[in-house]
Amino acid sequence: MSMTNSYHCYAFAIKLPFSFANNHGAYALLKAIFLLPLVAISTHSYASSFSCGGTQVTVSDATSDKDPYFTVTLKNKTIHKTHKFEIQKDFMHIRCDETSTGKPVVFINHFCGGSGCADLGNYGVIEASSGAVLLEPNQPFKGNKEKAKEVMGKELKKFTCKKESGEVCMHSKIVLG
Repeated sequence: MSMTNSYHCYAFAIKLPFSFANNHGAYALLKAIFLLPLVAISTHSYASSFSCGGTQVTVSDATSDKDPYFTVTLKNKTIHKTHKFEIQKDFMHIRCDETSTGKPVVFINHFCGGSGCADLGNYGVIEASSGAVLLEPNQPFKGNKEKAKEVMGKELKKFTCKKESGEVCMHSKIVLG
């Protein structure tokens, strides 16, 4: 019990940069502590961008159940294309990759998390320079890993979803009714 008492004494001995007497400082601190991280989290999970072979790629989560799609927008000097993917398959992992011939592509794994969903991946491939879809991620229950390997001309690298990987990994927060 004496340790608890000395701990409390030590904690109150620290000079704080605000006074609880007027509550303005405390309110500002609480606002900064609780609201700023929420803004950062919301922004990060809603939209992310990266460059792929000279094309700017922006990936966005659905903003409401009235427009229930992830969007992938490719923009460069010659194209401005948006591709939509249903959030019913609630995971979207995406990165810039290259085919075996060195062609920059936007590589996608768009999958669901239920027991009936494919374990091997539901891949999509979009040519970065033209926005042309080389492989549609349209096999959420069977998967299309072999077809993706054929289109890419190589073994597929797993998504790590680590911040430093350059990958965008989203899980839609929209619940469809």
